[in-house]
Parts: sequence; structure tokens; C-alpha cells
Amino acid sequence: MLALNQKLNSYFDTFFTEAVEGGTLPEREKVVAILTSATLLNDQATLKNAVLTAKQLGFTKEEIGQITAIAIAVNAQKLRDQVEVKVESKPSSTCCQ
Repeated sequence: MLALNQKLNSYFDTFFTEAVEGGTLPEREKVVAILTSATLLNDQATLKNAVLTAKQLGFTKEEIGQITAIAIAVNAQKLRDQVEVKVESKPSSTCCQ
């Protein structure tokens, strides 16, 4: 829908390029951020490109796996906490025993 507004779409493209390609982070840290985001968003195309970039930057399969495992674990913990049922213990009634 953003593409319907040429001016806003252009601003976003500039923002995206600066955020991903510019800035102060070294390439290795950028690819960690992209791997994490793509994992959490289940963005297969971005994840594939990030894995290829990570390998080109010297990441091992184990390091890539660890990055994605951390993202999944942190996300799963948040989900677990959201659905956790709090059970309060109430004194049991002894009237009908």
C-alpha cells in the first residue's frame, strides 16, 4: 500500500537503504540483526540472503544456527509468558466432606 504514495515510498526506500547499508555497525553485526529479524518474521527470502551473506562474511553454520536459536528461544519465552495460566490456590472447602 505504501507504493501507492510515491513520495512516502521514496522516503521509505531511503530509510531502508540507510538503515541496512549505512550506519555505524560493521557488516557482521548487521547480518546478525538481519538474521534475527528474518527469523522472527519468518521471511524466507530475507533469511536465505542473510545466510548467504553471513557465510561470505565467515560465519560458520554453527554460529548461524546459534543466532537463529537465540531469536527463536527469546520469542518462544515471550509467547510462553503470554499464554501462561496463573492458577491461584484457594482454600478447599470442608463443608461437604
